[in-house]
Amino acid sequence: MNVKIVSESKDQLLLNINKTNFEIVNSIRRNCINNVPTLAIEDVSILINNSALYDEVLAHRLGLIPLTTDLKTYVKKEDCKCKGVGCARCTVQLSLEAKGPCTVYSKDLVSTDKSVKPVFDDIPIVKLFEGQEVKLTGTAELGTSTYHSKFAPCFAYHKYYPVISIDSAKASKKAGEIIAVCPRHVFKQNGGKVEVDSDKILDCNLCLACQETFPDIIKVESTDENMLLYIESWGQLKPKEIYNKAIETLMESIGEFAKQVK
Repeated sequence: MNVKIVSESKDQLLLNINKTNFEIVNSIRRNCINNVPTLAIEDVSILINNSALYDEVLAHRLGLIPLTTDLKTYVKKEDCKCKGVGCARCTVQLSLEAKGPCTVYSKDLVSTDKSVKPVFDDIPIVKLFEGQEVKLTGTAELGTSTYHSKFAPCFAYHKYYPVISIDSAKASKKAGEIIAVCPRHVFKQNGGKVEVDSDKILDCNLCLACQETFPDIIKVESTDENMLLYIESWGQLKPKEIYNKAIETLMESIGEFAKQVK
């Protein structure tokens, strides 16, 4: 298997994975979403809440706020030496105090660990009117989206790497039509010839509009051995960190499976 980084940004990662197959890439994708742990508020102690929101709704909103996560500092409760009681190694406290009139945002949450905070400051939590007040404490812990979707670290999908062949002699006579038929603008004209734009080849979604319109000129192919994996982080972890952790957990699962078979 060969893995190449096609593009990378703060919250997005595009990988070209070849000499592999669909099942392996799909397993990596599923692991990125389901088995990479992140921090999220799990328990909420509400001391004061006379807002328009019920306690349960308020707690639910808090749980859905993505939190920056340091996997080197925190461990899951079940793996902690405190045996699930809750300590500074497996939990972090976030408090909230606000009085109306105001709109309470995620930035108003105060964490006991400065490295753990809401990914986005402008997530509205509740609107308070004159005389209304909210005072609470939330406990965040590590979890995976197999338990609850709030722990999901990313959105991930894969697709086949497109291979497009063009009969240049025939294509030159219908250059304008060929370029226009592609909804992703993958083709371009160069010196009277129609060719695939190397900067846009990855935009091809294999719709086959070009091949169906010009079957004797264009052929679009793909193979399980060459695929693209796209990872978009929700902000708790960097995309590359999500990928590496997904590989790690996948290998652990395979190792455990091998032990069971033996």
